Parts: sequence; C-alpha cells; structure tokens
Amino acid sequence: MTPDCTEHSAQLFAKHGLRCTKQRHALYAALTESRCHPTADELYRQVQDHLPGLSLATVYNTLECFCKAGLIQKLPDAGCNGSARFDAHADQHTHLRDAVTGEIQDAPDDLSAELLAQIKDEVLAKVKARTGFEVDAVQIELVGRFGK
Repeated sequence: MTPDCTEHSAQLFAKHGLRCTKQRHALYAALTESRCHPTADELYRQVQDHLPGLSLATVYNTLECFCKAGLIQKLPDAGCNGSARFDAHADQHTHLRDAVTGEIQDAPDDLSAELLAQIKDEVLAKVKARTGFEVDAVQIELVGRFGK
C-alpha cells in the first residue's frame, strides 16, 4: 500500500486482484466522486494537477484495468464525440444520455429501480428461448436532452 492509498482502497483493489498505487487510488477516487461519467481525457485533466508526471496513457491503461477487474464499467460512445465514458458504479442502473452533447448521468435510484423492475424474468426467459442469448445484466439508457 502506498502512502496515498486508504485502507479501504487497498482492500477494494486487493479484492479485485489489483495493487493500490497512488495513480490508481487518485483515478478511482475521482471517478467515484464524479456524477458526469467522464471520458479518459476529462478524468486526466481532473487529476493531473495532483499527480505530476501522470500520462494520458496511464489513465487509459488504468481505466481498462479497472474495467477488466469489474470495478467500473465502460460506456461506449453513442456517436457524439468518439470517446467512451466511464462509470464507477458497476451495478445495474439507468443512464440518461444527452443526444446532443453525449453527457451521461445516472437516473435517480428510485426511478432506475422502477424501470429495471418492469423487465420481468419471463421476458428474459423468452429472449433466451427465441435467440439462445442468456442475459447476464440489463442496462437501460434513456436518450434525450437535458433541459438546462
């Protein structure tokens, strides 16, 4: 454990088979505090002042490492700007994507749970019966515009 890692971070990373480095700790902390599902470039700009010498390649590699370990999820580009966004919440929940800007936010937990509850096990069983595809997780993304 490096001096910049908290006990919680060290345990979380160890649970997922990862060493806790100051770069990993800082990037994961910044991602978990973010509600906007940043791109790798946005995350890099957010933490670079706190991590002198950090490269953009390290950010990309770290995010891919986190994805493979199941700590975060990668939200593919929907054609807006070509950059994937990252979400520290790997549990099932609903995303709201702005069709113009590509911005992504989480739907409020209660609304997300209500939407997910509408997808019945019987429907998922029909998907498997008709296509042979077994659903492991459901991801709902609502696309529209934020009324700011």
